[in-house]
Amino acid sequence: MLLPRSPDTEIPVAVAAGERGALVVTKVTPGSGKPDEQQASLRVWLVKKAGRPVKLFETPCGGHEGSEASAEVLVADDASHLLTNCTTSEFRPADQLFTSRDGHGWKKEPLPDNGNEFDHLARNGDTMVLAGGQADDNVEHTTEPHTWYRQGSNSWHTGAPLDAGRLPDAGVVPRKDQEMLAVTAAGSGFVAIGSARSADNSAVGALWFSADGKKWSKQATRANGFDKLRALTALTAWKKEVVVLASRRSWETSDPAHARIWIGDLAPGSSSSSPSATRRQLAQFVGTWSWSGASITIKADGTFTYRYLTMVQCSEHAPPCDQGAKMGGKASGTLRQGRTADKAAGTVVDALPNDPAGSSITISREPYMAINVTINKRGYGLFCEPGANRCAGHVGGE
Repeated sequence: MLLPRSPDTEIPVAVAAGERGALVVTKVTPGSGKPDEQQASLRVWLVKKAGRPVKLFETPCGGHEGSEASAEVLVADDASHLLTNCTTSEFRPADQLFTSRDGHGWKKEPLPDNGNEFDHLARNGDTMVLAGGQADDNVEHTTEPHTWYRQGSNSWHTGAPLDAGRLPDAGVVPRKDQEMLAVTAAGSGFVAIGSARSADNSAVGALWFSADGKKWSKQATRANGFDKLRALTALTAWKKEVVVLASRRSWETSDPAHARIWIGDLAPGSSSSSPSATRRQLAQFVGTWSWSGASITIKADGTFTYRYLTMVQCSEHAPPCDQGAKMGGKASGTLRQGRTADKAAGTVVDALPNDPAGSSITISREPYMAINVTINKRGYGLFCEPGANRCAGHVGGE
């Protein structure tokens, strides 16, 4: 399918598929001659099987590196996300993140701090991950890779430093010599691929797994055959299968003799077995537990979302507020297995009306299909098991 004719130079840079069609992102420079790099922009098109492509959105992407402007686009069930990779005329990062609920209205969202470069994004459920680096005065912006994560629309947090691996495996190098080239959701977590470059300029492929977007574990290089590849360059995941495109030469992937396809699965025997074990231990807490005025949704990886009534209607108060019967209060956090099998403990990331951000939370299984939620040793109530109509003294779980 051809995009509409235009005097502009227009090059596709990203694509993502959704139920309503495919979103295609193009880099646009004015005129048919040599591109004016400082006037580059990025356009988002909706492409369907029938009908003409529809332009949904356009945003400037200027600077000296406008000719190299790029983007990533992601389509989820409830929204689409666009990450632009741009610079200013002084070579400073000018990346931006946009979100759209319907494809037509795109809202600019905050990114972590200023001066960071963001190259890749991924989302799994309510968790979004960014991968990039911290810019410096070097024109090449050579820096060790960094990751950031957030829950829902909460604030961004910096992920743990990338795992360098363990000797005598191949590709165990300082983080400044590691590079992330792609990130995607896989299973209940995330997978990132790239390369690890040694002092002699040799390099091997690298793959990291994260159960929560916060901590990344490097997978064994030789055991997976990554030491025979210069870099892992592109990937996709479906359920528990991961497919990776790799190349012996990171700058030349068109030669079939140097291309490789690697297919694997998220087996519990890898270094991700510890998070998997945690998910199994927390299985008895998974689901949405509720009682009048509040609910808590706990996922298999230990992340949770707590919703509550603020007792203030939006018609008479600014957010956070309740919209009719819809709860306006929201907080999220993470859980781990407690000291006994029937307990879970963790941290609430967000502030609550009577408790600050970072508060401790404890959840215990109780008789009669209930859990008891305690924050900072203060009782928040008994919540009914998912689907239960009666539990532990509550009549009705909704």
